Amino acid sequence: MKHPCALLFLLVSARMACAQAPGVPVYIEGRGARPNAVLIEQAKKLQGASALLSMTKAMEQAQRTQCDITLPVANSKPLSPRERWQRARMSHLRVGQFFICSKCEKWHLDLAGGYAITADGAVATCAHVIAPPANMKEGWMVAVTEDDVLLPVTEVLACNVGTDSAIIRVKSDQPLIPLPLSLDVSPGDAVWCFSDPGGKRGYFSEGIVSRFVNRSFMSKKETAKLPEGTEAPKPVWLETTTDWAPGSSGSAVMDQFGNAVGHVSEIQTVLEEALPARKKKADATFIEQLGTQMVFHQAIGAVEVKALVKEP
Repeated sequence: MKHPCALLFLLVSARMACAQAPGVPVYIEGRGARPNAVLIEQAKKLQGASALLSMTKAMEQAQRTQCDITLPVANSKPLSPRERWQRARMSHLRVGQFFICSKCEKWHLDLAGGYAITADGAVATCAHVIAPPANMKEGWMVAVTEDDVLLPVTEVLACNVGTDSAIIRVKSDQPLIPLPLSLDVSPGDAVWCFSDPGGKRGYFSEGIVSRFVNRSFMSKKETAKLPEGTEAPKPVWLETTTDWAPGSSGSAVMDQFGNAVGHVSEIQTVLEEALPARKKKADATFIEQLGTQMVFHQAIGAVEVKALVKEP
C-alpha cells in the first residue's frame, strides 16, 4: 500500500497537470521563489564571455535616431482569444540591465518589457527602459524570453528619449515571434497587454482604446536641458482601459489581429481632492486618507516606433 503522503502528492500532481491547457505556464510566487537566481547565473556566464553590451556602449548607441530594418506587414485576420494570448506571450521579452549595485555590491537584474518587431532580433521598448538604474555601478543590457532564456542585447539600433521609444537588437538562436506595427486604431477598439506589473509574471489584460493625446513625455527639467530654440517632442499617446503597472513599461499594446498599436509608458492616478487646511486644523487628530478615483493607462503610439525606422 502506498504511503498516505505519496498518495497526496500524486493527487496534487494530477490536479496541477490538468489545471490548465497544454503549453500554459504556471508561475511560481510566494516565499522561497527566486525567479532571477537562474537568470543571474546565465548573465554572469555571458558577461564573463564578453557577450553582453555594456551600458556605457549602449548609451553611446542610444544617440542614434533611426535604423534600417524591414518591418513585417500588419496582420488583418482576427485571432481567437487563445491565439491572442499566445501571440502576445511569444513576442514579449523582458528587457533591462544586469548590473552591480552601487549600494550593496551585489548583482541585480532590473527588467521591464519589450516586444519583437522582426524575426531576426529587433525589439521595441521604452527609452526609459534602456536607461541605467540609479543604483548601477557597472552594468550590461540583457533580454529574457518567456521561456526564461537570457539573450544578449548586441546593439541599440535607435532611440528617442522625447517619445519614450527605442529599438534594440538581441541575439537569439531561434527566430523571434514579431508583432507588426499598426496605425489603424481608433477609440472603442479592443486592445490587450501582456506584461509583468509589479513583478507579477505573465499578466494578460483586455481593455479598449479610450482616446488619443498629444503631449510632452519629457519633464520640465529635461526640457530645460534641450538646446535653445528646440521644441520638446510631443508624442502621440493612446489612453486605454487595459491594466498595467510599474514593471509593464515597454510591453506591447496589441489589437485583435496581433499587431502592436503602441507600448506601455506611464500611468497617472487621479486622487480625491485634499480638504482645505482650515478644516484639518479644526481637529488636531485629523488624518486624511485620499482615495484613488481613477487611473489613466497611457501608451506610446506605434507611430513613434515606426518613426525610428528609415523609410524604405
